Formats: sequence, C-alpha cells, structure tokens
Amino acid sequence: MTKVGKNNLRTMCAAAAIVAGICSAAPAAQATPVRNCGGWQADTVASGLQQLENLAPDGHDGFYVSGESRLYHIDEAGQVRTVLDDLPVPRGLQVDGTDLYLAAGRDGGVSRYDIPTGRLTTLAAMTVPNGLLRLPDGDILTTWVGTDIGVPDTGVSRYHHDTTTVQPNWSPVPRSEGLALSPDHQFVYTDDLFTGQIIRIPLAAPDRWTVVATLPAALPGLDDLTMSRSGDLYAAAHLAGLIYRVDPNTAAMCTIDAGLPSGWNGPSSIRIAPDGNHWALYVTGFDGTLRRLRPSADTDLKPVLTP
Repeated sequence: MTKVGKNNLRTMCAAAAIVAGICSAAPAAQATPVRNCGGWQADTVASGLQQLENLAPDGHDGFYVSGESRLYHIDEAGQVRTVLDDLPVPRGLQVDGTDLYLAAGRDGGVSRYDIPTGRLTTLAAMTVPNGLLRLPDGDILTTWVGTDIGVPDTGVSRYHHDTTTVQPNWSPVPRSEGLALSPDHQFVYTDDLFTGQIIRIPLAAPDRWTVVATLPAALPGLDDLTMSRSGDLYAAAHLAGLIYRVDPNTAAMCTIDAGLPSGWNGPSSIRIAPDGNHWALYVTGFDGTLRRLRPSADTDLKPVLTP
C-alpha cells in the first residue's frame, strides 16, 4: 500500500466514505460469504521494523523488504540489517541475480541496487511509482495507485530498458497496486485498492485489460498480489486482514484467515518463496512484521518461473 505519511489511507477512506458511506479500520463486512481455504498456519520471521511496504526474495532463502524510509535485508535465520536509509518512500522491489530493482515515491523513480557493491543507480524518474515488476525482456512495469492528491493518472507505466524511456499509461487501468506475471508470461495481473477488482492485462495488447474477479467486501483494501505456477492468484486484503486465493479463469476464491492484523496494520505485500524443501507465502504488514504462511499439504504452491 502506498505510504506518504498517513495521508493515503485517509484519502482512500474519504473516497470510500463518499462512495459507500463507510470508513473504518475494522475489517469490512463480507457482501457474500467466501469459504475458508483451510489448513494454513502463520508464524513470524522478523518483527519490530518500520511500517513494511513490499518484499522480494533474495534467491538465498532471505528477503529484501522496504519500510517507510529504509531498505532491510532479512536472512534465512531472521537476522535483520539495514541496507539503505533515508530513502524517499521505498515501495516495490524485485531481485534479479545480483540486482535489486526498487520503486520509490516522492518522484524517487525506479533504481537498481547492485547487491555486491552497494551502488544505487537511478534508471528512470517516474511520478510516485508504487508496485514494480521486471518483465522477462528486461522492461519494468510500475503502478499508480491513485491515492496521491494532485498526481496525474499514469495507469501502469512501462520503462523500456533498451531506450531508457518511460511510457506512462502503457496500460490505462484507472488505479492499480501490485503486479504479478502469469505462468505463461502472456499476462500481467494487478489489483485496485478502492474497488477490490483484480485486473488482467495482456502484454501484447495492454489497452485491452479486463476485470477477472472482484473481492466481495465493501472495502477490503486490496493491496498486493502474487501468482503461483499452477495459476492461482494470492491477494493481500490490507484492511480486511485476509489473503484471498483466486482462480482468475473462474473468479472462484477462498480466504486464508491466519490471524493477520487488519485495518491500518494489515498485510501490504505477498510473495511465494522457499520454506526449507517446501514453499510458503511470505507477507509483510504495516505493523513492521514479516510473516510466513505455511499451506496445507495438498496446496500446489510454487512461484512462476522466469528466465
């Protein structure tokens, strides 16, 4: 979820209050009952950090996570170190080999952090980017969530690495938060914080985006999402304090209710990463905690493969 002070959630609540007559830190009431996925267990990997915005597996059983002004690294033993400080609202993260790609608000744009040397290089100046996804061809997508007052709508923007140019509104979705690549690399999925909609964008025709599912809650605060190799989407509902598993082909869904905090402190980002010889969901929260959600034995949970 975008973080510029505490104004963004207030802006979201104000807008929702106008539209729906509600604004509460408590979980929104379900319009339609959704079954529980069942069998998931949560534990804590690290806590006591800044308000956490996003995370990226490091490829070595650890994670990079972004706070209000810091970039942290959490190793496989749960030990935390601050990698960068005094950043302008760090947001979306993705590791590719020895490079960490980082989106930062307040016109921080998109940067590349060289992990071995610690060198930070600005790739593109972009207006308050939020989510970040590096595509298999090397281009980078960023989202515009719509909570920054006075900031022009840029939809999903695309940074073309070969020309180092930015294409605003590459996909003119009205608002979006997280980004996830489909297993066949033909689509990108994103979500709408305000409406709870999950959106599919064809990479070959980004102007032909469609809504594939809508979370049945008045204000779930849909924040980030990730996708499994089997084709399931896992979406973090920040205000509701739930993780939704969604089949984008049928819109069928269930909820993972693992005792995550709701309201302001709710889940903000979600990724699939190793858990020993298995896989788990890892979730950041605005309460400064990184949690691990272990699935039931029959859950097919593997990350999407990229070149």
